[in-house]
Amino acid sequence: MEYIQHIDWYREGYLSKGFINHESPYYHFHFKSGSLANQDIESIANLKEFHYNKITQWLGNNNNQKIDYYLYPSLKDKISLMGDDSPGNAIWGKLSVVDEEFIPQKFEIHVIYNESCKFIGEHEDTHLLSLPWGLSVYLFCEGLAQFMEDGFIGNDLHNLARDIKLRDSLYPLVFLCSNDNWKDVDSVIIYPQVGSFVKWLISEYSREKFKDVYCHTSRHYSLSQNLDEIKKVYGKDILVLEAEWLLYLNRMIK
Repeated sequence: MEYIQHIDWYREGYLSKGFINHESPYYHFHFKSGSLANQDIESIANLKEFHYNKITQWLGNNNNQKIDYYLYPSLKDKISLMGDDSPGNAIWGKLSVVDEEFIPQKFEIHVIYNESCKFIGEHEDTHLLSLPWGLSVYLFCEGLAQFMEDGFIGNDLHNLARDIKLRDSLYPLVFLCSNDNWKDVDSVIIYPQVGSFVKWLISEYSREKFKDVYCHTSRHYSLSQNLDEIKKVYGKDILVLEAEWLLYLNRMIK
């Protein structure tokens, strides 16, 4: 079985550009001469090594593959070289499943790093380092990444989700169980929402059950299959879990 990362915008122009390199135990860093990343690379490397250990220890994964970590001085440079206009990406390309082991074709992170945007949190690293668990639906993949970052743009996940709920702007979780529905969602809503839900789910029902549901849901499955897997793990369907989470947010409001 193989998973393909469908990224039509992706280009490999960055591979032929003259980046300076810096090695640390779990990262190959690539950045431009004279950039802020060049200036801050020692502190960046120390922070990323901390993130790597934090994430792998929580996941319980042993990983011996270094991450190629590209730091771009501007969004313009990132768009020109690798194609995407977001502040960060995790690139794995193709994921092959061999003897129940998930083997990525690439192991790269691409981020913006300048005075106004230092996108070097745990989010993208979590996407790569959780690959041994497989590829779940975005609800759980993005929720886990926000949980590991434990915030969104420096704000508490539950507080943000509560505020979004007060504006009646949360997406139904059954809607978010289908990856096709993520094409036009509002990132300012979606990331704190799924981060809050997953943080609550782990706190309420344990890390072990979350790992179970993550590993048994899949992008290869239909919506009904994934909903069935959620119910098998928790003994409750997504609507009941959603109601419990919303009740938790309601208590915060009071």
